Amino acid sequence: MLIRRLTAGAVAGILTVLVVGCQGSDPATNDALATTPTPPPASTPATKSASPPPASTPTPTKPAITITGLSATSILRKTQAAAKAATSVRMKGSLTDGKERMVLDVQLTRTGGQGSITIDGAAMSVLVVGRTAYLKLSDKFWRSQTKTQAEADAIVGLIAGRWIKTSLDNEELRDFALFASKTEFFDTLFEPSGKLRKTAPRTVDGVASIGLRDADGTLWVDTATARPVRLESSSTDALSFSDYNRIPAPKAPPAAQVIDGKALGM
Repeated sequence: MLIRRLTAGAVAGILTVLVVGCQGSDPATNDALATTPTPPPASTPATKSASPPPASTPTPTKPAITITGLSATSILRKTQAAAKAATSVRMKGSLTDGKERMVLDVQLTRTGGQGSITIDGAAMSVLVVGRTAYLKLSDKFWRSQTKTQAEADAIVGLIAGRWIKTSLDNEELRDFALFASKTEFFDTLFEPSGKLRKTAPRTVDGVASIGLRDADGTLWVDTATARPVRLESSSTDALSFSDYNRIPAPKAPPAAQVIDGKALGM
């Protein structure tokens, strides 16, 4: 499955813009079907004339809904729809882009998102509410991106651990719009690369799943809900998807913890 735009190189490029600027200045829904056993009829006192009660017949169990019998293309179509239909999701894992490795733990809702991203050990936090983005970068990041100790000390002192507020309308920060909406985010995932085929079902992250495999890796899908469970690339990278419909929409940080990006030349 292709992962477009969301790469370590793209995020690192966006963060370089920040450095240059600063130097210049619903409860989850159970989708599985369940049946309640029918209790046996109450017994009646035996009498001499009563005949033996008839043998009880087990109540037939309605088979659970499953997507395993569908074609790979049909499963993918249902998966894309199910991912977008959920009100929220948590995505956690890692991606490698060239020599850079990105580790992320992000929560997405319909109106925004928040989470952490670490690139080669340098961490940052992202919070998006509507069209406004808030970025908080670790001291290690600033020190890894500046040329001198004096520049790093100046930037760290200026930011003072606050969130940098900016707009997603900023052309150089447009890729962070991925965190503005779960629907927009999923529009960039799960596009097959080459021929798509099914794998044998198996349990993934505790969920009964079926795999959709292409030239880049395997997308594991919940057989009952069609929701994405795990995206594995052909290397060691993987992204897991969980906490569907359990995450509240993010809120903007307190004003005292925010510095306007315009003051930094952004």
